Amino acid sequence: MNPSTRATAAAVTAASLAVSGYFGPRWLAVAVLGASFFLAIGWPSLTWTPRWMIGSSIVLIGGALASVGVLLGTEEPFLRHMVVALAAVTGLALVLEILFPSPPGQVVTAVASTVSGATWIATARTPGSEDLVVAGAAALFMAAVASTFTQRMWVNTLLAVLLGTGTGAASGSVFDSIEWYGGALVGLLGACAFVTIHELARRDTFNRNPLAAISSGIASVTLAGSLIYIGGRIGVG
Repeated sequence: MNPSTRATAAAVTAASLAVSGYFGPRWLAVAVLGASFFLAIGWPSLTWTPRWMIGSSIVLIGGALASVGVLLGTEEPFLRHMVVALAAVTGLALVLEILFPSPPGQVVTAVASTVSGATWIATARTPGSEDLVVAGAAALFMAAVASTFTQRMWVNTLLAVLLGTGTGAASGSVFDSIEWYGGALVGLLGACAFVTIHELARRDTFNRNPLAAISSGIASVTLAGSLIYIGGRIGVG
C-alpha cells in the first residue's frame, strides 16, 4: 500500500473532523458518516474479505447505527447507545455469515471497524470536551503529514509523535476548556493511533490496492477517536 495515499486519506479525514467539530456535533456526525462510507468501500480490500459487498455493508451499517445512536442520546454516557449498535451489527454479521460463509475471522474484522468513529461524536457531546475534537483532529492531521517527510520510517514515526503531541499541547493552550497537558495527552494518543495503523499497513507488502490504503488511513482516525475519548475523560473530566 502506498504510504502517501494512506497519509493523505488520514489527513483529509482528520481535517474534515476538525472543521466539522468546530461547528458542532451534528456537522461532526455528517463527517463521521462520510468517513464511514469511504472506510466501508476499502475495508474488504484491506482485510482481504472475499465477499466485498457484504463486508462493506456491515461496516457501513454499523458505523451509521453507532453514529446515530450516539448523536440522538439525551444524557450521558452517550456511548451506551453505541453498545446497542454493536450488538445489532454483530447479530447482522452472524446472520450474513450463515447465509454467505466466509473464511474464519472475517466477521470479527468487519464488526471491529464499525463503531469507533462514533466516539468522535461522543467526545464532542461530552460537556467541557467539545474542543477536544478539534485539538485531536488537528494533532492527527499533523501526524499524518509528518509520516511522509523522509524515506526513513523511524524518523517519520518520531516526527509524527512529536508534532502530534506538540499540536495537541498548542491547541490546549488556545482553548479555554483544555489545559496544555490535556491537549498534549490527546495529541500523543492520536499520533500513536495513526503510527500504529500506519506501521501495520506498511508491513502488508502484497496489498497494492489504493482502496486498502485509503481505508487504512481512515481506520487510524476512527481508532484515534476511541483513544481521544478516553484521554479526554482523563484530562478534562
